[in-house]
Amino acid sequence: MFTGIVESTGKILRIEKNFFTISHHFAEKFSIGDSIAISGMCATILDFSSKNFTVEIMKISRDRTIFGAAKIGDEINLERPAKNSARNSGHFVLGHVDEVGKILARKKVADFENFKIAISPQNQKFIVEKGSIAVDGISFTISDLGKNFFEISAISHTLKITNLSEKKAGDGVNLEFDILGKYILRAENLPK
Repeated sequence: MFTGIVESTGKILRIEKNFFTISHHFAEKFSIGDSIAISGMCATILDFSSKNFTVEIMKISRDRTIFGAAKIGDEINLERPAKNSARNSGHFVLGHVDEVGKILARKKVADFENFKIAISPQNQKFIVEKGSIAVDGISFTISDLGKNFFEISAISHTLKITNLSEKKAGDGVNLEFDILGKYILRAENLPK
């Protein structure tokens, strides 16, 4: 499990079939089999060094995430799994991407930036204003809703330490809806 508080960014160094090698800046050593969130998608570390690691991304995962269109040099967000004894400054992020959203607009407003992101009609039910959402693995509060879109606001710190600074209108982002809301909606729709 993750928190949506991105620790670092990395770049895709190599793509060979299903295997992606990604640079990192973590001082802590990895172990083979460790989980890592790469732009919000949970992956398993298969190989590593002090400067990069390799994960395998199955076709079904590439088809449902931004990694289907990824290319060498793309910057991605990185987060190691949450520790049970640590504070959770974000929300519960599982690393199971629900869909790829498309950035419709990016606008600077005072000391932050708004991102307007398209969402499919069938998933609109999973978001609420002031609710949580993970966008490329970053925990956000939804600041506004519209028909088939939502907005988030990114402070300068978030822009500085994540790949959002590189994103523009037309780019895809991995979206994971709040697991608590999904469970509540599912429970309400079960036969009584």
